Amino acid sequence: MSHLTIKGDSMPRPSLKDQRSEEILDAFLTCVASFGLEGATQKRIATEAGVKRTLLRHYLGNRDEMISALTEHIVAGFAQTTDLLAQMLGADGGLEPLIDLLFDERDASDPRLMLAYQAMVASVDNYPEMRAPLLESLQRFLSVIEGAAKRSHPNHSPDTIRAVAHGISATYVNLDALSPLNPPADWHAAAKTAATLLASSLKEAQ
Repeated sequence: MSHLTIKGDSMPRPSLKDQRSEEILDAFLTCVASFGLEGATQKRIATEAGVKRTLLRHYLGNRDEMISALTEHIVAGFAQTTDLLAQMLGADGGLEPLIDLLFDERDASDPRLMLAYQAMVASVDNYPEMRAPLLESLQRFLSVIEGAAKRSHPNHSPDTIRAVAHGISATYVNLDALSPLNPPADWHAAAKTAATLLASSLKEAQ
């Protein structure tokens, strides 16, 4: 799920502790996206953040607390993206404008979110407390797509709507998942076309 930029009112300047915690959390995100959750060692996180390893516990706590903070960070990032997508789509927006928003607003994307999400899913058996919030964040995103599909094709069965929503979601997030491969530029256009074809299948079935 790409991270769309939100411009809002100026916020109070964070404290030094909050700022440093965010920097370390961002470094943790980068390391998980690159090396997986187990590969994101304290040494790598500290090096990425430019701090001493002893400071990690001071700012984010022990390993379990760091993972909990990162889970919250990723879920919050997806929630921000999902809420902005719903806001930009509006109450009457259907599948066509939704696909345009998903695939034409990728310049501001942060593929680390999806890469880290996938890495955490791969480790969820070791950290089962991550399962519910990660699953819920994806369900919220799917609900926005399903809502757009229902508005465009209100007479279709919920099962068909859900299947198309899952297909569009999978096509969308796959672009971020493949970003480390630096795939050809035309894959982006092909992914949007695939999503459009999925949406068109609802028209053909009516």
